[in-house]
Amino acid sequence: MMNNNLLEPLKIIESSIKNKNFDEALKLCKKHIKSISKRDYFYLTSVCYRYLNQLDNALKGLDQLIQIDSKYGRAFQELGHLHVLLKDKDKALKAYLRAVRHNPSLQASWLGILSIEEKNNDLIEFVEKNVFYLKNLPPELKTVISFTHEGKLARADHICRQYLQEHPHDIEAMRLLANIGRDLNIYEDAEFLLESALLFDPNNAMIKYDYINILTKRQKYGEALKHAQAFYDEDPKNLNAMKLLSTALFRTDRYKEAIKIYNDILEIEPKNTDVMLSMGHLYKTSGEIDNSIKSYKKAYKTDKYFGDSYWSLANLKTYEFTDIEVSSMKKMIKDRYVDEEEKAFMYFALGKAYEDREEFNLSFDHYKAGNLIKKNKALFNINDFERDCNNQKDIGTNDLFEMKKDWGSDNNAPIFILGLPRVGSTLIEQILSSHSMVEATHELPNIISTALRLNERKAQDINSRYPDILLSLSAPQLKMIGDKYINDTKVFRTNKPYFLDKMPNNFRHIGLIKLILPNAKIIDIRRSSMSACFSCYKQLFAEGQEFTYDLNDLAGYYNNYVELMGHWNKVLPNQILSINYEDVVNNFEESVNKILEYCEIPFEKECLEFYKSKRSVKTPSAEQVRQPIYKSGMDYWKNYESFLSELKDNLRY
Repeated sequence: MMNNNLLEPLKIIESSIKNKNFDEALKLCKKHIKSISKRDYFYLTSVCYRYLNQLDNALKGLDQLIQIDSKYGRAFQELGHLHVLLKDKDKALKAYLRAVRHNPSLQASWLGILSIEEKNNDLIEFVEKNVFYLKNLPPELKTVISFTHEGKLARADHICRQYLQEHPHDIEAMRLLANIGRDLNIYEDAEFLLESALLFDPNNAMIKYDYINILTKRQKYGEALKHAQAFYDEDPKNLNAMKLLSTALFRTDRYKEAIKIYNDILEIEPKNTDVMLSMGHLYKTSGEIDNSIKSYKKAYKTDKYFGDSYWSLANLKTYEFTDIEVSSMKKMIKDRYVDEEEKAFMYFALGKAYEDREEFNLSFDHYKAGNLIKKNKALFNINDFERDCNNQKDIGTNDLFEMKKDWGSDNNAPIFILGLPRVGSTLIEQILSSHSMVEATHELPNIISTALRLNERKAQDINSRYPDILLSLSAPQLKMIGDKYINDTKVFRTNKPYFLDKMPNNFRHIGLIKLILPNAKIIDIRRSSMSACFSCYKQLFAEGQEFTYDLNDLAGYYNNYVELMGHWNKVLPNQILSINYEDVVNNFEESVNKILEYCEIPFEKECLEFYKSKRSVKTPSAEQVRQPIYKSGMDYWKNYESFLSELKDNLRY
């Protein structure tokens, strides 16, 4: 939330602008330049310069502003106003379109588009709908939308909740609050709000759209598919319905049907790079690498600034960039107008490109630059993580597990594979899922969601209910939570007796797992510390692994992981199988037998021929686990050793 000391100067400046005292407002901006954010400074001064008809100064200010925040909708709205004054309608239209893309609450930008656009009837109709929507929206909710899109989620949440106290059945307010919950990763609350809103207004298309999206976020793919199919059946030409259904089909491994709808969408929107990217991911997951490459390339050929397409090519792990592709990315990362998030993708892609060329100096420089962009926007705090791990040790004692050892669900189906990401968990999953009795699922969020629910969905701190609440949970409560996990994961399974949950971050919650599912198997897969940490550092994860953006954070995370696993092995003796990736590679058959023996399932030779499996793989290791075991990558980090002293010095293990 914004500091109150910053709010006071802002209010004074905004009041001067509102009263048309633009010279005075400019003086105040300069006076308080150290008290207000750079974004506010350049935005407010640009507004003043426009009203004072100093258009060159206004343009210079906006140039600075867009470099600071390339997704600030108000900056582009102001740019649109300037280009109208400069009588450049094409640039004005582009600016207004970017403004509403980043902040759809900007009524002046919607109206600006209408004043310029004369030929594109589909665009005019779309804009008119949004103008009508905003015109009928209470001012409080307009503010909520604006704050949400400007990243002011705490303020948006506060205003929306206050409004709902006075208008408890306002459907749009419920939808907007759910979207704030989604942006804060509080998916369960968002789902509940949208379910409630649908009860009041079952035909509301916007709520249906958001509800299906949140079901997908929560990995309730079966439910998402059911609702997406119904939404699509109502109007098969509705683009939003087509996009939702294609995603749901993809997530439930119905690839041919998904591809058909993706192609239908591209018939209507031939420049939709997101769909091209999704098609590439789908082909990658199903092992059709040539088609995957074609889709990713089609995306960047449609929009050369679409950074995710380059990273997706790099993330195949087998693709090698051409000189032309490398040259193009090098130019774009130097372009100050290219969005920082797009640059992050390109930096990581260039890191991989130079790695493949064995130009390790350049490779590391680009990995480092990409990580720095991500680190600057990350919320991970190593001190909070260490405190959380210590809390788990303090609560998860031998006495607790001895007293409650048989209190949870007696189901023995789950096999958890956990540890750090990029250490071999997909390989272990592929080996086990090649067995006729074992079902592969996904990196399931259910355990982490359960911990969040036990903590009343609050951030972890010194006063947290979780993990302390584990001390007071009764036998029926623990059994109920365990049974709920089993029931909630049925959507990912068939009738096989065992299933895999390979969410790596579950190592923090082994105490919870063993209390609610005492018969569950847990496999801790790890690599040598330098190899594990550097493998994470050069991987751009889609979400959820923010500790990987900094070498110090990586060292601290790894140290705490090893120490917490040491604690779990001490208080839960012989209940966790710890296995080293290096042992799997060097003594493969012996390691496979060890894993099967621990899981109490009979040997099948298919486990030794895991690379022949045709199942879909949705992790970065998708292509690697379709090949026999190879040893060449085990000490790969040594190519970068001269850059990793910070990591090496801080690792304790």
